[in-house]
Amino acid sequence: MTECFSTEAVDLDNQAPNRNKRESRYFWDELNHLLAAGGFHNIEVPYEPKWDFGGRSAIPRSARSAAVKFGSTAAYMSYLKENGIDNISCIHLNPSLFAQGPVQMYFKAAQHYGEEAVAYAKESGCSIVTLSVTPPYAKVKGMAGNHSEEEFLNQTEQMVKALAAKAKECGVTLCLKNEYWTLLRGEKISAFLDRFDGNVKLDLDTANLAIAGTDVLSVISSEKDRIGVVHITDTSFRDEDETWKSAMPEFPKKATKVFTDIGEGSLNLDAVIAALRQAGYDGTVVFNPKDSYDISRSILRTRYFIQSRNVCPGTSRI
Repeated sequence: MTECFSTEAVDLDNQAPNRNKRESRYFWDELNHLLAAGGFHNIEVPYEPKWDFGGRSAIPRSARSAAVKFGSTAAYMSYLKENGIDNISCIHLNPSLFAQGPVQMYFKAAQHYGEEAVAYAKESGCSIVTLSVTPPYAKVKGMAGNHSEEEFLNQTEQMVKALAAKAKECGVTLCLKNEYWTLLRGEKISAFLDRFDGNVKLDLDTANLAIAGTDVLSVISSEKDRIGVVHITDTSFRDEDETWKSAMPEFPKKATKVFTDIGEGSLNLDAVIAALRQAGYDGTVVFNPKDSYDISRSILRTRYFIQSRNVCPGTSRI
């Protein structure tokens, strides 16, 4: 297994200490050095074209921001290598960004930027693009109007098939992530994946599966041939009040945050790693600590977890 650190750990969407600093070029320069010092040389990038506007192109989360700040995607990759980052191993597009207004506008925007993310993956040498399969339940209900959930999923299927064709053309693996607040939470993702004849893989996200009440180890066993990427996330949250249907399911009323840093929650991640090994999984493992008001601490906590469990032997350089 090859380790990867998700720069999605840097929360740009919610107020936090030094929130505005995170829009500056020097913040991202320093982050690369911190990651390399922590032994992480492969990163995941969330694809967020919303930062292309408003003068915030220092935030390197889209093809345009790479071009504006560095001249081209190739120049950006050279910059990363010079600063200790060898590869972008995974790109994550969450189409919730476009979950406003009429439902057809959502699907057009999600497909457009999905294809853009796939093209960016090819340009940057990234082999995996993972897509959040639907926006949160509450946002879908707000957009869909008279459309049923099944109609929404049927349209999602058509969008994913188009993206899968683009991914195949570009030599990229397309994966689906089912956060616990989506229409396909937990084990529901399995039947949906059947629609794609093996052309689309599963993004196995540990905390999101656990919060949905799913046995993560059983999913690893049953879906071992369809796992395209693994996200190691942690949590102590249990959804006992259908928080997944709320307007802000990641920040419920009864908890400050749903997710924790790696090793700080209650998931048996040792059993997860053992099950992945037993299943013969030898792909990318993305570590995504999500309680990162202090990114330096999150990097070190993650490195401690990896070293203490010998999760990805031989892949780190410190």
